[in-house]
Amino acid sequence: MSSIIETIKARLDLVDEVGQVVKLQKTGRAFKALCPFHNERTPSFYVFPESQHWHCFGCHESGDIFTFVQKAQGLDFPEALRYLAEKAGVSLDEQPGYDAAQQRELAALRERLRHLNEDAQLWFHQALLRLREAAPARAYLQGRGLTGETVIAFGLGYAPDSRDALCRYLLSQGYSEQELVSAGLAREPEDGQGLYDYFRNRIMFPIRDLRGQVIGFGGRTLGDGQPKYLNTPQTALFEKNSVLYALDRAKEAIKQANQVIIVEGYIDAIMAHQYGTRQTVACIGSAITEKHIQQIKKLARRITLALDPDAAGMAATEHGIQEALRSLERTIVPVPLPVPPQERRGQAGGARAIIRLEEEVDAQIDVLLLPAGQDPDEVIRQNPARWEEALAHPLPLVDYYFVAKTTDLDLRQPRDQALAARRLLPIIGIISDRVKRDAYVRKLARMIHVDEQSLYNELQRSLRGRHQSVAEIVVPAESGRREVEGSRKGRGRQRQSPQAPAPLAARPALAQTGLGASGKADTEALSPASAAEVKDARAGALASARVSTGPDGKGLALDRGGLDRVEWEDYLIGLLLQHPGLSQHVCGIINDGDFIGTDTRELYHFLNSLYQRGSSSFHQPLEQLLPSALLETAARAQRRVEAASPLDGAGLIKAATQCATRLKRMRLMQLNTELRYLIQEAREAGDLAAVHELEHQLQEIHRQIREIHLRTNLQG
Repeated sequence: MSSIIETIKARLDLVDEVGQVVKLQKTGRAFKALCPFHNERTPSFYVFPESQHWHCFGCHESGDIFTFVQKAQGLDFPEALRYLAEKAGVSLDEQPGYDAAQQRELAALRERLRHLNEDAQLWFHQALLRLREAAPARAYLQGRGLTGETVIAFGLGYAPDSRDALCRYLLSQGYSEQELVSAGLAREPEDGQGLYDYFRNRIMFPIRDLRGQVIGFGGRTLGDGQPKYLNTPQTALFEKNSVLYALDRAKEAIKQANQVIIVEGYIDAIMAHQYGTRQTVACIGSAITEKHIQQIKKLARRITLALDPDAAGMAATEHGIQEALRSLERTIVPVPLPVPPQERRGQAGGARAIIRLEEEVDAQIDVLLLPAGQDPDEVIRQNPARWEEALAHPLPLVDYYFVAKTTDLDLRQPRDQALAARRLLPIIGIISDRVKRDAYVRKLARMIHVDEQSLYNELQRSLRGRHQSVAEIVVPAESGRREVEGSRKGRGRQRQSPQAPAPLAARPALAQTGLGASGKADTEALSPASAAEVKDARAGALASARVSTGPDGKGLALDRGGLDRVEWEDYLIGLLLQHPGLSQHVCGIINDGDFIGTDTRELYHFLNSLYQRGSSSFHQPLEQLLPSALLETAARAQRRVEAASPLDGAGLIKAATQCATRLKRMRLMQLNTELRYLIQEAREAGDLAAVHELEHQLQEIHRQIREIHLRTNLQG
């Protein structure tokens, strides 16, 4: 499959694909633009034609043409593969595990059902606008505050109270009875009297996929019929628990705001769009699921829940929070731990700092707190200022729990005070930021009128019982502590200039990275002549190791000649395929964007997601878990590991972490080179603002290189 992927990439130009989404400006060897994935005023998004990859120095997203299409269009890898293969004129029929005849038959069925749904939507829509008997439906929508423009924009419709009006129309258009049943638009009666309409006497909400194609319908009854809302049954196009209503209309606003607002009903979502809150989507007759979160996290890193404020809505909010926490990506953050007293005493010059690496969700989850008894659409219609206030000041996740977990308690009673502490302390314990954690302990102490120290002691007992840390590393007190503190400040929160490092004489491996003695970017070192020095650094201290049999014929030996980067990616993927539990040791070192292979990157994303969902082994064959497009790469990666003698225990962990570290270092050195060229070109063009911003980014790259150097020394 990698050959098919490379064929597609060879036939398509990343510059052309990106240029269809954003306006690119030529700048030396690269193109720059405002990033399509986050809001910014100064361009920090660069496309590099020579390497056919892109990188944003603002939000730090990066990748190739596949990742760009996935992020820009909200597609998963198989969808992006089909899209780009068709665009490149490449047939997927020859890929392993690909049944060409079956796939053609399925594609033809899906295309036929799309046309059928589009025709049904137009029929429903015209019925709403023209039929006299649709007057109650029009009055209902008007009473809910929807304008005529909104009704047309969302394509709302009406299903007449007739046994087979829709069936007769669609059959007259050349569709078969079986196609109507397969699309979920008709049912076959047991008495054999012919098809009857699935939707009758209902307001119709067409449900579209991410590309805006109609895949199903939701219908609200206008009479006493049950259920109140009826959705298309599962079909080849429609699966209720994986579709978010209005996502096709909301996706651009979601990307620009870096936020998605999730509401409960069709009308809630439509009213939010009509009011201007266009980053809003709705669940379709089900709770928030992992499949929903998988779609959302491609578009935004902030999830705001605005579900109904009744008991059912509170339960749905709780479920949505838990599903998001399970499904969202996690990052690793370093948390300083107190030095044991026995090490502090008498070791002023040699004390060590202990760092625990903790996981935290790489997203922000908050909740809109709405007035009791009012759905989002009612708040928007009746009190727009209240809606604006809720949008501007959503409750952070932990604050929401302070409300939700205590609504049924009388906090004046000792029993309920103890119950509140038992409910909230585990939630406070998940906060990795110790300052925030302490602030919430103080808030809880004030709420239940107990001594703060007692709560803190109870929290420490609960934390000791958790296995949250991924690793603990011991750092030399002076230079090491500065490096770790720098890594905390620079990790995704806010960009800060690195503190002065230890003298470079003690860091020979970093002497070629363009750092002056102060730790700032040495602008003289950014000339083309220094490219050779950086290359020497790669070949020396930053070289990769070759996997081979050791001199005794056992285990793995590290040959400084080095594998190439793709082979190293294969080796790491092979280790993770054979031992999924190793993910916990590498996910804090490397991320998807550090892979240059499209197939290896997607495999790493899959394996890391599997680990983050709590799985440490495969309970099904890989053929059932992986997209068929990645099976060849998975087999290739496993062969690379099997070629070496087996490792276990600490040897496996060391091999995986060293491999991940080398790949990360290669990626940083690549960014270092690209930034130097961009700085040189900006300086020659007299763009001092760009020079300043790019030098700031270069300092951050150098900080990460120093951090890796420190980690490598600690690992030995």
